[in-house]
Amino acid sequence: MNIHFLFSFSFFFLLFLLSLRRFTSRIVDKLKEYKVAHRGLGEGRHTFHFVLEDSFFNCFEATKGTEGKIEAVVEIIKSSLLMEVNMKIEGSVKAICDRCLEVFDLQIKGELSLYVKQSGREVDNEDDFIILAPEDDFLDLSSYLYEIYMLNYPMRVVHEEGHCDPAMERVLDEYITDEKEKPTDPRWDDLRKLINN
Repeated sequence: MNIHFLFSFSFFFLLFLLSLRRFTSRIVDKLKEYKVAHRGLGEGRHTFHFVLEDSFFNCFEATKGTEGKIEAVVEIIKSSLLMEVNMKIEGSVKAICDRCLEVFDLQIKGELSLYVKQSGREVDNEDDFIILAPEDDFLDLSSYLYEIYMLNYPMRVVHEEGHCDPAMERVLDEYITDEKEKPTDPRWDDLRKLINN
């Protein structure tokens, strides 16, 4: 192989790694406010308030309805053995109605409870249990807040009944037809009667 080619490839690969590092550090910096220093917390109940806005949602791929404001309240109950983390979100985001295509404020509300424990050995996280390594000083809540949001974002986004654009509803009524049962051949009906008996 050509030494010049290897040198060029190495140089551009290092540039790529440096730019990737800068990009990921910007994302990490944006999510820094969603980390809780759990080591400094005494035993008992602690409450934290967060706001999920565009800057938060832009850190995640494939987010629906990112324009808006979601308030999150996180309550951590710390004991000597583990921490119980209760998270609640509530707010509204801009969404497009799947029926009339009009932009409206969609209300989002949800909650999630987790348990956090420190362990020196490597253990897979269970569904509602997070295992932290002893050297972890912070509990990163950003992915869990995002999870609550996405789990409570409806699959079908529509206005409340009677709030859709009336012009679009008329168009939909005109072109959507209910499928009525087609008349069947009486010979098949007789055959079905024989099978069902």
